[in-house]
Amino acid sequence: MISGSSGGPVGGGTEFTAEGVAVVLREACEAAGLDANGAELLRLGSNAVYRLASLPIIVRIARDSGVLAEMERAVGVARWLQTVDFPATRVPAGIAQPVVVRGLVVTFWESVQEREEYATVGELADLLRRLHWLEEPESLGLPYFDPMAKLSASLDGLSAVSEEDRSFLEERAAKLAKEYDRLDFVLPFGMIHGDASIGNILRHRDGHAVLGP
Repeated sequence: MISGSSGGPVGGGTEFTAEGVAVVLREACEAAGLDANGAELLRLGSNAVYRLASLPIIVRIARDSGVLAEMERAVGVARWLQTVDFPATRVPAGIAQPVVVRGLVVTFWESVQEREEYATVGELADLLRRLHWLEEPESLGLPYFDPMAKLSASLDGLSAVSEEDRSFLEERAAKLAKEYDRLDFVLPFGMIHGDASIGNILRHRDGHAVLGP
């Protein structure tokens, strides 16, 4: 089933629809030396997600054309986690990525399963605990996590609300930001996962749990 299958023009004027992203998929795969014939569109929401028929590879096309730096970091982290043998989604060797096609950012990932199956909350907690204790190399250039940044960006992009509602939301966001700044954290400073949800913990085809990007 395809969810969220509607979308207007995004980066480069590309329509974020099944037809629009299919063109991006073909061009991205051609640039990477992959065969896009028979690819299956799994989801169409914040990302268009395809499973290739020719190889066990997942292709992700981001709706937001401004995520290039973020995806560069995601690919870098995936490559580093493989060197430390951490159970996470891998990126295929030998493919230079991310690539930008028609203004959209495309990444390639190894497919861990043939059907959608998530691991358990307990397994997610265990992988997050292990992840938090890793010491990442400075070369990854991971940014300091600011939970309010996306909220601020979302408020800046609001256009269909009244001024009264906008003012309320901005005041509430400012209050939350001040309260967050007053927090004392018990755990030491370290790396965290930016989207630690059950939808990001996949069951590998061999049975073990892997953390998604």
